Amino acid sequence: MKKVVLIMFKDDDRRDFPLTVPVTTIGRRHEATLRIPAADVSRLHCEIHSNDTGITVKDLGSSNGTFVNGKRVAESPLKAGDKLAVGPVVFVVQVDGIPSKITPHDVRLELEQAAAAAGVAASPTTATTKKQVDDKKEKDEDVFELTEEDFDIDLGDDDDEKDMP
Repeated sequence: MKKVVLIMFKDDDRRDFPLTVPVTTIGRRHEATLRIPAADVSRLHCEIHSNDTGITVKDLGSSNGTFVNGKRVAESPLKAGDKLAVGPVVFVVQVDGIPSKITPHDVRLELEQAAAAAGVAASPTTATTKKQVDDKKEKDEDVFELTEEDFDIDLGDDDDEKDMP
């Protein structure tokens, strides 16, 4: 399996999310491998498939869409250097260490576009940080959770979950 890392920035602080399982789900629900508790992220927003033949992202019927390099996609291959936007978070895709140098400037425009799509003020600090959850359980070793405190936008209540797809 190729070594795939999703990279994002909060301010100028780089955060890496290594994808170590064949299928990574991204969404607002606790079942997601990578959890983004933002109102404009669907419960199960998208999934990333990674194997020896390549990497693909598939939107799971999200309300606000999944974007690769600024274009809304239902399903799309991902390659090194692509920008993947899920709600207010923009990731740069790194494959087997390529691209080797990624800076906040590389994602600034995509962050502004994602913020505009979410209806919030454009800011290069819209992205979030990670923290591993429940690292005592082996099955959860590859689960990340982004917290509301990491955002520069209002995420709404957790009660919104029952009303949103």
